[in-house]
Amino acid sequence: MRYAVRRSRAARPAAVLVAALLAGAVAGAPSDAAPGRATAGVRAAQVLHSGVNTCPDPPIGDLDQARLPPVPPGAMVLPFPDMDPFPPTPACAFAVGFANVHKLGQASVVNDPERRPALAGLNLTRRFVTLWDPEPGQQPYFEADSLGYLKLPPSDTTFLTYGFMPTTAKMELIPEGLLTIVATGNSDWDQPAEFTIGGYQSLRIYDVKINGTPLDVGPNCRTVRPVNLELKGRQDDYLPGGGDGKPDYTLQGGGPLAQRDLTIPPFTGCGTGGENLDRLFTAAVSGPGNTLNLIQGAICTPTSDQPNGCEPEIELPPLPHRR
Repeated sequence: MRYAVRRSRAARPAAVLVAALLAGAVAGAPSDAAPGRATAGVRAAQVLHSGVNTCPDPPIGDLDQARLPPVPPGAMVLPFPDMDPFPPTPACAFAVGFANVHKLGQASVVNDPERRPALAGLNLTRRFVTLWDPEPGQQPYFEADSLGYLKLPPSDTTFLTYGFMPTTAKMELIPEGLLTIVATGNSDWDQPAEFTIGGYQSLRIYDVKINGTPLDVGPNCRTVRPVNLELKGRQDDYLPGGGDGKPDYTLQGGGPLAQRDLTIPPFTGCGTGGENLDRLFTAAVSGPGNTLNLIQGAICTPTSDQPNGCEPEIELPPLPHRR
C-alpha cells in the first residue's frame, strides 16, 4: 500500500523524505537464521569473512520478566532464589538481514555484512526451567533463558525522491535495555525448539539532506516510544515427518529469525525553529505490518573448548536473497 503525499510545498519534501528514509530505519536485534535450509523464497549468498575472533564483554543485567513464559506447576527454576546468579557465559554472533516497511513496499539492509557489521554480545543460560517428571495431563518442559545486546552502527542511506532528487540521511537504533532470549522445547520429547529474542530499541533519524540541502529535523527526532522487537526462530527437523519444512534456527548454530508484524510507533521531537515534522514522519512510516528478516551466524563461545566457533574467525552470514 503506497502512501500518497499531499502537494503542499511545506509538507511534501519532508513527507517523501521520511517515507524513503525510514525504509531503512527499523532493524537491529540479534537474529535467528540457521545455516540449514534457506527460508521459503530465500537463498544463501557468497561466503563472507568477518576477520573477528573475539567477543565483547557479556551483557550483565536482568531478564525481562514480562517476556518469560509462565512456569509450569511443579517445575524447577534455577538458580534457586537463595543462590548466587550463574557465572557469566560469554558468547557472541553476527546477525544481518533486511527490514521491510509496509507503507513503503521496499526493504533496506540491517547490519550490512560488507560495512563493518556490529557483533551481538550474549550471556548464555542465565536461567533454567525444567519439568522432567510431569503429572498426568502435563507435558515435560525445558526452558533456557539468556541475555543479549546489540548496538547497531548508524547507517548512511542514499536514495531518490520524486524519482530524481538525491536524498541522504543517517539512521540510528538505540537499545533500551538488554535483549531477553527464551529457548523452549526438547528433542527427546519430540517437542520443537522455539526461540524468541525480545527487546526494545528507539528509532532516531538525523543529518537529513534533500538534493544536498539540509532538512533540520533536530537532535531528538525519534519514535515516541521504543520499537518492540520480538524475533522468532524454530528448530523442528528432528520431528516425525521432518517438521514444518522451513529452515531451522538454533541459538548456537544460527539460522533465520523473523518478526512478521513489527509496529513502528509515532514520531516526536522532529523539526526545529517552530516547524513540527512529527505528523509527516508518523503518517509516512508509523504503523503495523512491518517485517524484520535476519540471518544469524553460529555463535562464538570463547570460554569453551575448541572448536568454539571463534577460530579462525566468527562466522559472518550473508544477507538473505529472494529467489
